[in-house]
Amino acid sequence: MSIRNILLLIITVTIYLGCTSGPQKESKDEVETFVATVDTSMTLMEVAKLNNIGEPYLRTELGIPPKIGKKYTVAEMSRRFHFSIDDLKKVIEDRKNYQKTKNNKKSVKKSS
Repeated sequence: MSIRNILLLIITVTIYLGCTSGPQKESKDEVETFVATVDTSMTLMEVAKLNNIGEPYLRTELGIPPKIGKKYTVAEMSRRFHFSIDDLKKVIEDRKNYQKTKNNKKSVKKSS
């Protein structure tokens, strides 16, 4: 075989392998995690909408009764119900990351 034929064979095999190998699965370390967006001047409803999570869920997790008015800011609620902004962020991030993991497992089962 000539050098030209060998090079063509190598290029062909490389292209074939590059095209036929599927996408690599992400490892657990490479999975992006959700980062909550919270501003203390916002209401709990605004935080819920911004992070695409249910306000009743946030109220339940933070121990805020449903009867408390929706006009109070997150800062006012955190002082009254003794939770920190980091607690609020953790509740949101844990829920969103759990949902993301759950959805990833479903898509893996469907593709199998």
